[in-house]
Amino acid sequence: MDKENLSTKEVEKVLNKESGVLGISGVSPDFRDVEAKVAEGDEKAKLAIDVYNYTVAGFIAKYVMAMDGVDVITFAGGIGENQIKIRKGICEHLKFLGVKIDDERNNTRGEEKLISSDDSKVKVYVVPTNEELMIARETKRLAK
Repeated sequence: MDKENLSTKEVEKVLNKESGVLGISGVSPDFRDVEAKVAEGDEKAKLAIDVYNYTVAGFIAKYVMAMDGVDVITFAGGIGENQIKIRKGICEHLKFLGVKIDDERNNTRGEEKLISSDDSKVKVYVVPTNEELMIARETKRLAK
């Protein structure tokens, strides 16, 4: 591919399909695959997860600053509901806010649950979402 003459479509493909976790890890955009490679000692996969965790924590920190504080952080969606190590990794970067994760509580997937420790200054929850239901409701609303 001639990098100097990329079309908009090709640039969008690179940015949306070949960058991020896949681009850094060289493994997959699927965190299950990347975490499996981390478990095997793959340094690029570890770097991809570290960059992801740092980036998400950075966005959370920006929102906290914009809101002048925070009482609760909620993880939802596929990664938020199911990736135990990712949640912990993100929260490790938020210790300066007083965020503390209880490893036993965090060992959960797909259920609504408090995962922060009792002495955490910010409560952290996992909250399952039903994305298909939300899409159906929005579609119904727009169709009216």
